[in-house]
Amino acid sequence: WYQRRVREAVVSTQSTGDETGPHIYYICPSSNFYECKCMAIGARSQSARTYLERHKDEFKDVEDLNELVAHALRALRDCLPNDTELTTKNVSVGYVGRGVEFTMKDDEDVADYLKSIEEEKAAPVVAPEEGT
Repeated sequence: WYQRRVREAVVSTQSTGDETGPHIYYICPSSNFYECKCMAIGARSQSARTYLERHKDEFKDVEDLNELVAHALRALRDCLPNDTELTTKNVSVGYVGRGVEFTMKDDEDVADYLKSIEEEKAAPVVAPEEGT
């Protein structure tokens, strides 16, 4: 008999705000933390982080909630396997802001958001080149 020890790897993000506005912190299992402009976590999240990093400058001046949600859905869509699509059954949208209570949209409440990105194609998945 032997005992196998497994350390749980917990990765989390934390949102806070102060007089300068909202902040997002990425907290590692090693207890290091980093302030981020945008973040995606979870399985297959690298594609979403790449999308968010490429478009983060576009978020600064956007005041339309629908446009921000569309960016989030595009990032999420880029993480999906090829045979899966975003639907009202597998997407929920939550948002909060200055003067706006936390709001969660599910099922049919998400349909309008999905329609806004429906016609766009998902970004192609690029395979790494050989020898890199």
